[in-house]
Amino acid sequence: MKSVFLTAVNLKSTEGIYKKVLAEAKALKKVAGEGWLIHATDHGSNIVDLGRMVSDEKRDSIFKSALDLIVKEKIEVIYIRHMVPSVNLLRFLSRCRRSGLIVFYEIPTYPYYGEQLKASRNKIRTIIRLAYETVFWPFIYSKLNHLVVIRSSTKVHMFSKMICITNGVDPSGIMQKSYTKNDADKIALVAVGTLYPYHGYDRILYGLKKYGNEVDGRRVELHFVGQSETIRDLEKLSETLELNDVFFHGIKTTDQLNEMYEDFDIGLGCLALHRRNADIDTTLKIIEYYCRGVPVVTSGESPMDQYHPEYTIHVEDAEDPINIVDLIHQYKSIQNKTSIWEKACEVFSWDYIMKDLMQRTNLHGSKEYAAR
Repeated sequence: MKSVFLTAVNLKSTEGIYKKVLAEAKALKKVAGEGWLIHATDHGSNIVDLGRMVSDEKRDSIFKSALDLIVKEKIEVIYIRHMVPSVNLLRFLSRCRRSGLIVFYEIPTYPYYGEQLKASRNKIRTIIRLAYETVFWPFIYSKLNHLVVIRSSTKVHMFSKMICITNGVDPSGIMQKSYTKNDADKIALVAVGTLYPYHGYDRILYGLKKYGNEVDGRRVELHFVGQSETIRDLEKLSETLELNDVFFHGIKTTDQLNEMYEDFDIGLGCLALHRRNADIDTTLKIIEYYCRGVPVVTSGESPMDQYHPEYTIHVEDAEDPINIVDLIHQYKSIQNKTSIWEKACEVFSWDYIMKDLMQRTNLHGSKEYAAR
């Protein structure tokens, strides 16, 4: 079976989204047998042969490049990552269906309207864009075989074509915490990545102020890795609250993060999910925490709950300060922390997710891979 993974994102190897999309596309290729990734560039599109990892840059749009490849290679499956709806997208989907392709369309967070509106700095522009998408959606939905979603709310209506998956990673690029260091003097909490207000980390800062930064004789540290306007706001709040054990590290490389994780004990997920009208934590950061072997704190459901709920610390989804003492006590009660990464790297790998997706939709690709 031959597949194409299509995205309108202008992928650059230095950006985090590049690794995520490439890992997902390679997993689709692995389960299908043969596969290509097509993404936007500054001047057109780029076709990546995922078997040979050879790129072919084109002046054509992603749709033109995809249609040419579909004819040339007799593509059977196309997997499209969510993009701004357009007439060109509708025409492309129509051509795919007329050609007999199986069309998957992924929405990385569903529903996403509330999240994007609350995270937006320009509310009016976002409202106009979302209204525009709403008009197009019934037509797009009619052209799909399967609508793949990472669901962020248990209350949202699921349509007949929808299939739920979780976020995923490429475990081969993630180093697990060794737990060889045993610092009896401190416990370190960490938040990694681009942050938004709905992550709710102001609640942790206020919690440190209210409950103190020492629990059972151990100092509680809070670390932020990344860069965003929200992180700058948190830095200002930390200074206002006169907190001494809060550290802002900026952007770090993967190698630097691998080393730093040896000193981190607890990973922070979303602590104010109600701010984005959600009750399921779909953030990629919690998947990475688990795969590194680090327990997670969240204010909602976690994809790990169905496997090992004991690896997740659940806090109330509210606005009040996080009770640091209670959080640390829950952390200390977790047994077998060294085993967290094993289950996580199995069920949250893109290879596992894509293989499961193909099986659930009755598609059979690579015989070698399907036999595993």
